[in-house]
Amino acid sequence: MKKANTTAPKDTVKFATNTNLAIHVTDLEKAENFYGKILGFKLLKRTRERLIYDTGDITLYIVKDDRTIPFIPALEVEDYDKAKQYLLKNGCKIYKEWPEERALYFEDPFGVIIDIIEK
Repeated sequence: MKKANTTAPKDTVKFATNTNLAIHVTDLEKAENFYGKILGFKLLKRTRERLIYDTGDITLYIVKDDRTIPFIPALEVEDYDKAKQYLLKNGCKIYKEWPEERALYFEDPFGVIIDIIEK
């Protein structure tokens, strides 16, 4: 497989994929039944708002929400604040933010939601 070009001008932020995916669902118990019992993924952590599963090569985050959002890819950044400002400067909309976790969701120009998290 060809390696992606990671050279960027100095005023940009380097984004890199990681092994995390998230989905948002309206019924966390139903999701736990499906992903844990039917698919057999190993539950790593459960809170009132989130399930975290080891699925093999990917860590799957299932988040309780008022709407279903399909798979959200995660990108890592060196500096959360710099990345946030860079995205806003370039017209991206912040969808949801968890500053204490140094993570946020943003929408690309097509409305696709993408996660960033500081390494």
